[in-house]
Amino acid sequence: MEAIGIGDLHLTDFSGKGGLAKYIEDHDGMVIQEMNKVMKYATNNGITNIFLYGDICNSPRMSYSAMIKLSEFFQFHSDKKFWMILGNHDMFGENPSAGHSLEVMMRLYKEGNCTFITDTLNVKFRETSVRFLSYPHTSFNLNSLNIFHKEVYGSKNDTGRIYEDKTLPSSKAVVCAGHLHTAHQVRNTYYSGTLYQTNFGESLSKYFHHIEFNSPKDHEVRLIPHDPDYKLHTIVLASRADLKTIPKGKKDLIKLVIQEGSNVSSSDYSNIENIVVIKAFKTQEELISVLTEDLVEGQQIVVKTEDFFQEWIHSLDVEEDMRSRIQEVRKGVLNSIQKRSA
Repeated sequence: MEAIGIGDLHLTDFSGKGGLAKYIEDHDGMVIQEMNKVMKYATNNGITNIFLYGDICNSPRMSYSAMIKLSEFFQFHSDKKFWMILGNHDMFGENPSAGHSLEVMMRLYKEGNCTFITDTLNVKFRETSVRFLSYPHTSFNLNSLNIFHKEVYGSKNDTGRIYEDKTLPSSKAVVCAGHLHTAHQVRNTYYSGTLYQTNFGESLSKYFHHIEFNSPKDHEVRLIPHDPDYKLHTIVLASRADLKTIPKGKKDLIKLVIQEGSNVSSSDYSNIENIVVIKAFKTQEELISVLTEDLVEGQQIVVKTEDFFQEWIHSLDVEEDMRSRIQEVRKGVLNSIQKRSA
């Protein structure tokens, strides 16, 4: 069995929220464009089965725009077979009967190339078996490929925090998963991450899965690098010299983080049209807050300062000298705090 696995899409909900909707006009069109790139890969490799790992929408009520664009996408790719599970963002609670984002789509596609899984479903693909588990199900089958949407013990979020809740699954079953936006592997659980950065702070490295599964002992889940059109860059400014590190592309969206007391003024960057967020910081704690404020929205997180900085700096898609400058800014803030407290 061969398939493509795609992480959380976060199409817009009824309020217009979702992914990068607050920064770009046609967010849903952008998401579909990223999906079309993956479909081209699937076609070139003769793959027809597409697994969507949940969080199709940003909330349980999908926007009219998202429904139209998603239905057109399914119709255009009628040669593909789409299998979709629900994620936590798609649901009002943990019971699909309370409502979910795919209710209307299910009525539109009662037959055809879409299968919507709101609970659990076992499917035979010739000689192999796939078990689909919508959120919050974790009842894995050791003999199947499992598709689910949740954390496992030892997985990590975008800040690098490790989930160590003993109640989380720690099975050795083969699992492909959504929910966490950074691609990584824990035991035999494979997270694809998202096709695009859903917020600042997420790593620019994005992927989808190319799955080949014959049995738990004969399988391969490859991360296929994906280059999204829109890219989010967090630029820390400690001086005017750092202004030259700001990308100028129209689809390079910039979050400026300016150290208070630096010699940077608004006139230095007012003509750069792709800056969408401007923040300032005085202390190390404020800098950490600014850098992590968009991550894992709605979840309580605990950030270990040193661990976060190492994870975050390593994930940045920037030149090595930029990483060094960020480290220097951090050291400068720490030295300033130490002098004040001395």
